[in-house]
Amino acid sequence: MRYTKTFRPFLFIPGAHIVWLPLGLFFVVPELMGHEIEMKRGSGLTLGIVFCVFGVVAVVATLLLAAFLSGCDRRRAFLREHGLRAQGVVTAVSGTPSRINGRALMRLHVEAPEVPGLAFRQLTFDPLPEGTAVTVAYDPENLRRGLLVTA
Repeated sequence: MRYTKTFRPFLFIPGAHIVWLPLGLFFVVPELMGHEIEMKRGSGLTLGIVFCVFGVVAVVATLLLAAFLSGCDRRRAFLREHGLRAQGVVTAVSGTPSRINGRALMRLHVEAPEVPGLAFRQLTFDPLPEGTAVTVAYDPENLRRGLLVTA
């Protein structure tokens, strides 16, 4: 599962608020050029600045979320290619409250008895039954970072 592809709809949430930026510029630019906007109370400049701040916050939030999801994918690809392999066991399967395109997102709890301390959780749409033997890739420097390779 690629996080950037699966969770792409969640980028829309902060991304949709980018509309505040051009709306704010609509108020700020005329005020700065000397064409005062007629308002019953307050200033168009103040309103424009507030809208621009909302827009900039939305841009930053969208970029941070996209960078985080991309980083998750890079770490998973690195583990898939360079991680050490071990035999593991699915110790628990738990549901999450999330559904994407009508499919339930499940959390697998995986442990590897042959590597002491290697235990991690992985999100998946296709859960495996408890007790299933699996091959995992892991980072020897951080045993909490693992990846289910094959079932």
